[in-house]
Amino acid sequence: MKKDKHGNACNKLLPVNIFTLASPQFDYAKAITYAEKLYGSNGIYFDIRQQMCLALTEEQAIKLAVIDGQCKWDQNNTEQDNLFDLVKGRVGSGISIFIVGGINTDGTNTLAGCAGHDPSKPAVVVSATGTMYTLAHELGHVLLSSTFSPVHETVTSNIMINGTHKIPANSFPTFNNKQITQILKSTHLKDC
Repeated sequence: MKKDKHGNACNKLLPVNIFTLASPQFDYAKAITYAEKLYGSNGIYFDIRQQMCLALTEEQAIKLAVIDGQCKWDQNNTEQDNLFDLVKGRVGSGISIFIVGGINTDGTNTLAGCAGHDPSKPAVVVSATGTMYTLAHELGHVLLSSTFSPVHETVTSNIMINGTHKIPANSFPTFNNKQITQILKSTHLKDC
């Protein structure tokens, strides 16, 4: 049986492609290790297919410095199309993760991440100003699907808390049993 580098057995595979447009202000290495351990502890192998820092033109850098939008489920917006245009031909199977300079919802409010996406293009957008937990949290939304309820939890011991900035440093929030049951049904997971 395949195991990840942390010794977790692989029952399912979570393929991801990570594209960085802005330097994360959170500890990227810790965010990846945390995601590997969180999903791995539930038998899900966190499989990074590719990690790429994207070289942008000046026009693209200005246009995509901050992603605007309402972060709505089951649809995409022009900026998400622009993100996918940047990686056209590079996205294989899996969920695309875009790390961007910021996410602005209405001119004054910002988000650490957004999992709203076109159903045919599974993706998350993570703000460079997010936390080391944001990437795993947003992936959780995609795997749980738009119909799962409750969308967010209220305790800091659960990765799906509303606001990963509330999670104490160096803690290890997890999923609850209901969340894991739903995640393991996700069509985004593949057999090992």
